[in-house]
Amino acid sequence: MNRKPERIRELLAHAESHLVQHGVPNARRNAEWMLCHTLGCSMLELYVESTSQVDAERLDAYWQRIERRAGREPLQYILGSTEFMSLPFAVRPGVFVPRPDTEILVEQAERVLRGLPLHRALSVLDLCCGSGIIGVSLAQRVANATVVSIDVSADATALTSYNAHKNDVSARVRVVCADAFEFLKLPSTFTAIVCNPPYIETGELAGLPREVREHEPMLALDGGRDGLDFYRRVIPLLFGHLAPGGVVMFEIGDTQGAAVIALLREAGFVDGSVTPDLSGRDRVVTAYRERADG
Repeated sequence: MNRKPERIRELLAHAESHLVQHGVPNARRNAEWMLCHTLGCSMLELYVESTSQVDAERLDAYWQRIERRAGREPLQYILGSTEFMSLPFAVRPGVFVPRPDTEILVEQAERVLRGLPLHRALSVLDLCCGSGIIGVSLAQRVANATVVSIDVSADATALTSYNAHKNDVSARVRVVCADAFEFLKLPSTFTAIVCNPPYIETGELAGLPREVREHEPMLALDGGRDGLDFYRRVIPLLFGHLAPGGVVMFEIGDTQGAAVIALLREAGFVDGSVTPDLSGRDRVVTAYRERADG
């Protein structure tokens, strides 16, 4: 691809127009983020230097990224990174892209863990860990917590290991590539079990944005006919893996709160509750092996 050098201001306008033509949402901001990434500069520097020219080599690299985004590849895959809980995380194709909604799960887990004695060693099981955002964030924010992160995908566990190292918590995050149901056949006990499972109803997958349905792993999305398949299989296996007073937390779809609480109650858990996201939609279910006050 041979393009003449362009000034930043005009280049952004051309890139934005191209992305709009291909139906990319938030096209201007996408164009800016990718140019910052290409030039290795901040957003402020981008506009301070808006009359500067971009050389041919970096111009080619930029348009390659623009074309990938025009093909509706997720921006996070193109940039290779994202921010979650104000921490940096690498993102790679083949692994579920972190969503801001999952911060609600981390915040809820942190609140519960910080309510326990500070001198007590805490252990967390992160099922379906993906890129490691939940377990790594908790290890980084709760100094007396150790984490076991599980995923059946080798790509996901490799990325989790990388992100644990990137955030300086690799000594307290053990990463295991394993099927969750096989792992739960082995004896182990945790203070908390956290999980962001696949919960999209199969019939809704075709209606997801192209970025999701064409690029992200279906294994991390498809929750079966009603979105509850994983919950049904895993919840009966969890009770014996929690210490007395232990807590289990799931991210859920916004219509699934009552159903997941019912499954937890059937398995012997108590004090089930739902935490909404910032839009007021149900997002996290929390329940205990027994009442937290004993």
